[in-house]
Amino acid sequence: MPTLQLEGPAFWVATGLCLVLAIGILATVHFANNQVKRAVTMFVAFLAGLFYFLEFFLPPDPEKEEVSIWFWNLTTTSGTVGNAVQVVAGFTFLLGIYNLVYIHGNNIRRRRPGWSNSVAFFVAFLAMAFFAFGRDAQNWFDPRYPWYMSPESQGQASPLYIDPKASDYRQQLQTKLWAPQWMNDVTQEVVASPDGGEPALKEHSPKQDGYTLLFQGLYRSMDATMFSILAFYIVSAAYRAFRIKSREAAVLMVTAIIVMLGQVPLGQALTNWIPIESPIAGLRLEQISQFVLGQINGPVQRAIGFGIGLGGLAMALRIWLSLERGTYFEEGN
Repeated sequence: MPTLQLEGPAFWVATGLCLVLAIGILATVHFANNQVKRAVTMFVAFLAGLFYFLEFFLPPDPEKEEVSIWFWNLTTTSGTVGNAVQVVAGFTFLLGIYNLVYIHGNNIRRRRPGWSNSVAFFVAFLAMAFFAFGRDAQNWFDPRYPWYMSPESQGQASPLYIDPKASDYRQQLQTKLWAPQWMNDVTQEVVASPDGGEPALKEHSPKQDGYTLLFQGLYRSMDATMFSILAFYIVSAAYRAFRIKSREAAVLMVTAIIVMLGQVPLGQALTNWIPIESPIAGLRLEQISQFVLGQINGPVQRAIGFGIGLGGLAMALRIWLSLERGTYFEEGN
């Protein structure tokens, strides 16, 4: 199915018209009464669920491997619908950002306890957004990207093309960027291939831009630190929470100790004297731990997952058929 591709002013005009149309529809629904909002919600939810239901369950054409109803190709349309879902998901991210800004802004304005943490949030958010958008802006707005591709692979000669055999290839590549090196450093990222082919990404190469410093140097380090502290907290909480007052609690405690000891070298060393090839090798702590995880815990996890799947299916049917209670669906609305 051919798709319409717009470029230049036509693209921006179409984008503006779509925004005006979307704002008009949302404003109309917003100012409507609850009965109208309920009917619109039920109608849109049912159509969306019906589309994916038909696209999934109807048998496809054996030749084209596509699902069609009369002259409507559901398989091709599913890509457009998927893009629409991504747009809606993007609005949810904007809603989340608005909520965070609103909450932390009130904390700062009213000088609530811990308002300095809200200041740290705004500083971190703005810094990461600035460096992230600055680094990737050229990827979005430059129609000639990726500019390091050869003219043959692009299908046309590119004025930004750089010969990968040039001795100063990486330095030339940096000058082609909109962003300066402190915002988007590629001098240590893209290198020429030894056989003179296409440039390749160099793994584990140090970069000197702000995004790498914030994400790789700060965020990931803080993330690892937080989870390390969380692990000790969970162990201490489990120690305080376990009270062996019944047989079931005793079995749980013994099982937990065996599994934990079987995962660390210290615990494995306790039964290391048992030869691996001996008939009683199954008594080694790591073997017992793997047996508990694979033969006992595994089936239980699958059973729980199966139950969660059934619950998700039931919830999806309730949402699809508008049986779930919520906003605009309470009694009396």
